[in-house]
Amino acid sequence: MSFDDWDAPASGVICSFLFERGQARALREPDLSPLRSAGAWSWTHLRLSDVRAQAQLRGLEGLPAEALEIFLSQETRVQIAEADGWVFGVLPDLERDLSGQPQGVGRLSFAFDGGRLITARLHPLLAADDLRRAAQAGETLASPAAAVVAHVELYVDHLEDLLDEASQQMASVEDFVLTQPQNPRETELSALRRAIALHRRELQGLRTALVRAHAGRRRGRVAAFREELPDLMAAVEDLDHDAGVLQDRGRLLHEEIDTLINGATNRSMRALTIVSTLLIPPTLITGAFGMNLAGIPFGHASNGFAVALAVCAAVVGAALLLLRRMGM
Repeated sequence: MSFDDWDAPASGVICSFLFERGQARALREPDLSPLRSAGAWSWTHLRLSDVRAQAQLRGLEGLPAEALEIFLSQETRVQIAEADGWVFGVLPDLERDLSGQPQGVGRLSFAFDGGRLITARLHPLLAADDLRRAAQAGETLASPAAAVVAHVELYVDHLEDLLDEASQQMASVEDFVLTQPQNPRETELSALRRAIALHRRELQGLRTALVRAHAGRRRGRVAAFREELPDLMAAVEDLDHDAGVLQDRGRLLHEEIDTLINGATNRSMRALTIVSTLLIPPTLITGAFGMNLAGIPFGHASNGFAVALAVCAAVVGAALLLLRRMGM
């Protein structure tokens, strides 16, 4: 079941949960007002393509103007900030198709205070869908901050799977190239390198946001993630290192393919040069005998054509012998 298959509580709302002692209970009607009971909190997930969801965001009590701007402007820069008791920002995710397969990069906007977590997206997202499934399956999420951390971990897991698949594809390309194929261009290396570069840019943006939230200047630090941020940064940096290794492998493979192509071109040019060198003397000879002038040797002899062919053959043989002596 995907987000779009989920029986949404209200138009513009994808799903809504009430968490009590970390356990989720689905709500038929979302409640965005602050919760009074201790230890309880709510998560409401919105569809930004619906104007009624935007109206709900505008009416959300206490939401800082900076957070509202992030939601309504559909900000794409990955960031985490804190103001007026709210933590808000934009997290990376993977857009998915109807079968649940990743098909591009996406963004999840979020904001939470002590008892409310509000998330929103424009297109269906993979990690957000997984987080909703986990909540439905009974996974404990003690707080809004824990849910955001879980989303980042799910995103990193999906990206790790994609990079592992890219590594296997890179190994196949490498094996193909090392066999010195007739046509080295017959690989999907360019598309693979573009995908890896895209994922690494996403990882670097996430790492920058986490570092600023952990050790940013003045208001840049986010206290809500103080304990979880070091582990998240370590996981993202480790995956970024793997992506960097794949990028280097792709670059070396590209250089190897260029070397093979240049080698094949040089061999072709060498063959053409040898053929041209061997044909130049006969061309000169036939050109000389073809001049329509008086006194051409063998012009009236019955065996003149045979003599000219013999001279051409002798000159070509001598040139071929000279090229072999020169190692060409």
